[in-house]
Amino acid sequence: MKQSTLLIAMTAICVLTDRDATADEYVKGASLKTTMLNKGENIFEKHFDEQKEVDAILDLRKHTRGTVKDGVMVTIPPSVHGEAPKGARYGKEEFVRSHFKLGGQDYIFSFRVKFLELDRKVKEQICFIDLGHRWIRLEMTPDGSQLVFQNYILGKRGQKKVIVENETLKLKYGEWYKGTIEILGDETLSNINGVTFHIKNDLVAKKRETVLAQRFCLDLRGVGYHLDYAAAWKPRGFQDTWEEKRAESN
Repeated sequence: MKQSTLLIAMTAICVLTDRDATADEYVKGASLKTTMLNKGENIFEKHFDEQKEVDAILDLRKHTRGTVKDGVMVTIPPSVHGEAPKGARYGKEEFVRSHFKLGGQDYIFSFRVKFLELDRKVKEQICFIDLGHRWIRLEMTPDGSQLVFQNYILGKRGQKKVIVENETLKLKYGEWYKGTIEILGDETLSNINGVTFHIKNDLVAKKRETVLAQRFCLDLRGVGYHLDYAAAWKPRGFQDTWEEKRAESN
């Protein structure tokens, strides 16, 4: 993977840690910290203690099924549960597609997820952490991760530009990940298990008018995942220390 020329006139940082999160580190009811933004009004907070938390805010797309059990949402694709309507277009879909409706493009989103261990061969091992469907996307693979601008933000379907890449953050099935996504105006920061991807670019602030573009999307190819926490807030400006932190990273 090569760095995109879009890195010109833009800042990018990667802050690394040398360990993965484990389930024992998670405290039920405790939201994850932010690095760049202040948390404002809470949009929603889900602990997945009851099935009713799988509601209209959480759009399980293309026949993905989510069942709350023992404090997690067990989320699996139709290729595993086999209950999609007969002849359904996505009845054999390998992706789990969880889309959270946010009603805007500036937000803070926190989550904790464990990608379930594979018991079958899949076409490609990949996870998409999507800040607006097919706009700003973090792609995780077993070989590393990259943050890309894609499709609609570039004006051509299928096209994508690699903005930041990192080989430390790897997709590992059977392990827990905790993440916080922060986006406001022309700046966004993604922190997944302490690996941080930051960009500041006019394309981040580009108006995203489609329904799917105003969502946070967590899509995984495989047999599913356990999601035990998901929450979103409206941003209340940048933290007082952010200008200094950004300058130190350059």
